Amino acid sequence: MKNLRFALLFLGLSTALMAQKSQVQSAWRALSDYEELRKENPQNPEIKYLNKAKEAIDKALLSEETKNQTKTHAYKLRISYAIYQYNLNEEIKRQEAAGVQDKLKRYNLAYGKTSIVEFNEANAELGIIKDLDPKFIEKIQVSLAKNDAASLDDEELKFALAVQEMKQEAPNIAIGKYETKEYDLSAEFFYRAAFMNSVLYKELDTANFYNACVAASKSGNADKVIEYNKKMLDAKLDMPYNYNSIAKAQLSKGDTAQALQILKKGRTVFPSDGELLSAETDIFLATNRQEEALANLKLAFERDPSNGLYCFMIGTAYDNLANPKDKSTGKDLAKPANFEDLFKNAETYYLQSIELNAKDKEFLFNSKFNLGALYNNYAIYLENKNIDKITDMARLQKENSEKSRVYYNKAIPYLEQALNLKPEDKDTMKALRQLYYKTDNTKMAKEMDDRLKK
Repeated sequence: MKNLRFALLFLGLSTALMAQKSQVQSAWRALSDYEELRKENPQNPEIKYLNKAKEAIDKALLSEETKNQTKTHAYKLRISYAIYQYNLNEEIKRQEAAGVQDKLKRYNLAYGKTSIVEFNEANAELGIIKDLDPKFIEKIQVSLAKNDAASLDDEELKFALAVQEMKQEAPNIAIGKYETKEYDLSAEFFYRAAFMNSVLYKELDTANFYNACVAASKSGNADKVIEYNKKMLDAKLDMPYNYNSIAKAQLSKGDTAQALQILKKGRTVFPSDGELLSAETDIFLATNRQEEALANLKLAFERDPSNGLYCFMIGTAYDNLANPKDKSTGKDLAKPANFEDLFKNAETYYLQSIELNAKDKEFLFNSKFNLGALYNNYAIYLENKNIDKITDMARLQKENSEKSRVYYNKAIPYLEQALNLKPEDKDTMKALRQLYYKTDNTKMAKEMDDRLKK
């Protein structure tokens, strides 16, 4: 009796195991039928066989006996991808019926509108198989790399072809999602294309990595921009663009410290890149770190001595150091001990920037206005300069007044030239009106007052 019970129990277990394994077999048979019928009628394949295959393979994935078998996951990948392809072809037909004549446009829209659920499932299976059976993936890799189909059996070959098609499909989906302005998904699929290339062909796909970064930037999602650009850094495919993009994203999140940190790293890797240098300098200027900005600008100007913008910005940096202001109130602070040297350096670079920017109206205006303002500020400094000597105070005060008048007069022509470039600029008019009064040119002061009233 005990032996009979044992035999019945063993028979029950065997039957259950066979049923579980038969689900994999059923999935294979239904998928094979679908593929054969698709060859005969590619425009209208029998979806019922795919549905049957999906039902069977999903049951196999729930079974303890078959859920960790490479074969099970390989069939799941092929079935999921076949469903995606079927849905894609149906969407292409809908676009054609809707009157989209241009073939490329029709395909891009179809890729953009087709559900990616099944493609995602297939893609996930590739990662599972890679972890589950690395030797199997390596065998597929070698075959694809050598273009050696003979080294694979029939099912391995079908798997390899499916994955190869998926690799080609991913950038198509990315372009389609870009077309339909789903930029987050577009970035994801450009990255997947790059990932599949690295898994199957062991190649570093710079183009699709880069496209993922561009799509992420279009999404306006700072975290995604940082994520995909860091993926390029991690893959050792970094370029100046990546560091700059991460820095901009960090700034958009209000994290200046992180932005500077990534730019510093980028400048270490690409010390001669002008855009990284410029981006770092902009932050230094915006955060009033004039000394660091000045060092960067001088380096940039050394590399490009005909660049009037760098020259102008160096002059501005020296000007800001010479005439510091309180960050919160904007009021003038005490002049630094090396004020005279800073003033002369600012004057030198402003004058040089005028020569270099002679044909650029905007830069020329800024250079002339700033030089006029620099002379005006220096004149005010001289006029208000403390006189330490008690003796001969009247004479020294007169000398300072005369010197200041010289610089007031030096400021006027540059501001007049600036106003000729921008006749409606109110700040220039106000500065000139004040200078005309200080130099006793009442007629011009009133004329400027009339222009401001108008």
